[in-house]
Amino acid sequence: SDRKMIKINFCEIQYIESLSDYIKIHLTDKTILTRETISSIEAKLPQNDFIRVHRSFIVSLSKIESFTNETIEIGKKEIPISRSYKDEVMNKIKIL
Repeated sequence: SDRKMIKINFCEIQYIESLSDYIKIHLTDKTILTRETISSIEAKLPQNDFIRVHRSFIVSLSKIESFTNETIEIGKKEIPISRSYKDEVMNKIKIL
């Protein structure tokens, strides 16, 4: 971000939002914008702690406050669950 390498602890990440070739990493206290694809960041995240819920969103499982069949709520943000990820997301969330 801003041509700097920033260390981010996984536990601080609430969710990650894709903006084409950029991603916004929403942390508990700030948001970081960086040039990377959501697929490449998804490969670097621990699979037990994060889940892709939409082609534009990855969420931290521990930060989920509530959910329905169509959305996940983290803080005041409602994140959509796409049909293509719905079965996998519901299976993983219900285990929690």
